[in-house]
Amino acid sequence: VLRSQASLLSTARSVDHSDQEWTASAASPPFDPSDEATVQAWTERFLDAVRDVPAATDPARSAAVLRELVKSNLLSFTDMRDAPEKFFLAHRLLATVGLGGFGVRFTVQFNLFAGSIVGLGGPEQVASLRDIQAAGQLGCFLLTEAQAGVLSGLIVETTCEWDAATQEFVLHTPSDKAAKNWISQGYTAERGVVIADLVIGGESHGPHAFLLSMRDAEGQLLPGITVEDMGTKTVANDLDNARVWFDKVRLPKGAMLNKFADVRDDAYVQTTDERMRIEVIGQRLLTGRLAIAEAALASCRVLHLRTEQYARGKVCNGLAGEVRLSEMPQLKAVFRESEAALDQMAAFTAGVEQRLNSCLRAGTIPDADLVDAIAVAKIRCIDVALERAHALRKEVGSYALMHATGFELVDMLLCCKFAEGDSRVLMLKMARDRLRRYAKEAKSGAPLPAGEEEEAALCEALAAAVGTAKGDKALEAAAWDREWRGVYALAESIMRRTLEPHGR
Repeated sequence: VLRSQASLLSTARSVDHSDQEWTASAASPPFDPSDEATVQAWTERFLDAVRDVPAATDPARSAAVLRELVKSNLLSFTDMRDAPEKFFLAHRLLATVGLGGFGVRFTVQFNLFAGSIVGLGGPEQVASLRDIQAAGQLGCFLLTEAQAGVLSGLIVETTCEWDAATQEFVLHTPSDKAAKNWISQGYTAERGVVIADLVIGGESHGPHAFLLSMRDAEGQLLPGITVEDMGTKTVANDLDNARVWFDKVRLPKGAMLNKFADVRDDAYVQTTDERMRIEVIGQRLLTGRLAIAEAALASCRVLHLRTEQYARGKVCNGLAGEVRLSEMPQLKAVFRESEAALDQMAAFTAGVEQRLNSCLRAGTIPDADLVDAIAVAKIRCIDVALERAHALRKEVGSYALMHATGFELVDMLLCCKFAEGDSRVLMLKMARDRLRRYAKEAKSGAPLPAGEEEEAALCEALAAAVGTAKGDKALEAAAWDREWRGVYALAESIMRRTLEPHGR
């Protein structure tokens, strides 16, 4: 089962990164995803490194396992750029060990924290990852706020104001509703990437990313930083989740991740042709969505294989005598249907991953079509995993109630549903963007693309309802609320079209 995860790798393309300060060859062993022996050897080493994950049932032990994994360099912080196939494979392999809190901790560390520095940082900031990794330091990603969580989209009220007199930034939480909320690994992390509204000379420049230290060498919180535990959860209590406040915390000028923008001569400067915007800041949400989608499929597949092994050994009394549970027609149907559904989604995500890997290597922002494909993968993979796990649970009796069967972790699939962008929010965005395209096509008289007739009809009805607002934002919002079924029906239609070549 574990070895089969390696076969999901997409074919890699070789890209020269010799001009970058920290290359994969300097940070971790070479990895050729087209070489089966290389992949198998790395797979076995990685699985050995995470063998203690199931026993690390509290945040301290779980964090300790991750620190050792980080220091091992089996997965480099820059592998997202230099060997993205390895990055995604690691997430799938970890899901086969158990889709628990450690998986969240792992993706926060390598994707959200380190990945944000790789994607948004300048050369010196990316180079600093080497020392962070060598020390085994943990990082967190501080985005969501108490009144702006996964159901709110990217809304940021935390501020980071430039102080021209001292040439520093001042990071501040203006109110409790702006406290950073549900920050995974926020209690154990020494470092963090915080998303805050950049203010220069009283002018807001929108959300930007800043790298900060949260604790000193003795592990004590630095002045001005307050951290509060979010409390006991129904699942994944090996993961610490925190609420974080900043009280005028001073950060050096180099704290601002400056690949795309910087402060020079006390003024805001765009450093590349690519301007800072939500699609730039949200790059790691895209990689995270795909990693979560693939992990959900891998976890569900292993749950079925473990259950099938149990069912083959479970003897029941049938009408004609003893029979194995695995021979029950309803359970055989579940296994058969689950295998088909999981295979279909794995094929789709493999194609999406291949496209995203090209962007990661080149350092480019995914286009709108790929962004939608990633959203579809995230939504549908988790829906399929939830559906198939539930169908299986209903047919295997008390086995589904037992610990260490995998069923005790099924609630983590719900966590996957709202992590890195809630499924409902992603569907709303799909519908909004499709409605905008419909309006442009209608205005220009462009012909309707083949296969989009259902979408066009739904867009027409939604446009008529929203049009009654005549530009009034409050009335427009009310219209979207009234038409919520049509909105989600439009998103469902888009997803069906996107998945059609893959049979679902």
